[in-house]
Amino acid sequence: MSCCRSIAQWFSSPRIWLHRPFRLNNLAYSSAAESRENPKPTPGPDVTATKVTLNGSECKTPKEISANLLRYLELSDIEKKQQVAKIPFFTSGSYLAVTRSDSLSPTGKTRFVGICIAKRNRGLGSTFILRNVINGFPVEMTFELFSPKLIEIKVLKLERRRRAKLYYLRDKPLKYSTVSEDMEAVTSSGRVPQYKRKKGALA
Repeated sequence: MSCCRSIAQWFSSPRIWLHRPFRLNNLAYSSAAESRENPKPTPGPDVTATKVTLNGSECKTPKEISANLLRYLELSDIEKKQQVAKIPFFTSGSYLAVTRSDSLSPTGKTRFVGICIAKRNRGLGSTFILRNVINGFPVEMTFELFSPKLIEIKVLKLERRRRAKLYYLRDKPLKYSTVSEDMEAVTSSGRVPQYKRKKGALA
């Protein structure tokens, strides 16, 4: 009788109610664990909202341009970025002026002028390198062609060299890499003019 009475007193004591919040928390943890083990399927990207213009006609599916989904979305993003900031045609050897946004600048943007010594075409990862001499020191800057920070790419002089990469300018005198920051744009019509090396010049 004493044993049964002690058990009855233990169940009737308020200490038993202290365990109930922990039981509720355990249930919450178990439900969270089950949701992590069986996550709900997330809807995929809406392919119909994107479009690619090919030969003047809009293509709304990857099958229309004979490309996979990844390539189709990449071309769609490139087309959207070109509508915001027009990207001109240029080659290695062209003189460019690139304006990009800069939060540390008082005007909110910076401008860099230089000669393009390399251009890498890799879709959204396309890059190009500009070289110039500032205060007697050679400076090279790499820009992403489709970066959202780019405001404007202006072609000052469209020109091409016999080589696709002009890394040899790093070993040449600095005067062959110097471009004036006040250089005015030179209009060119027809074919892209080729650089003609002057007699006795090293580059």
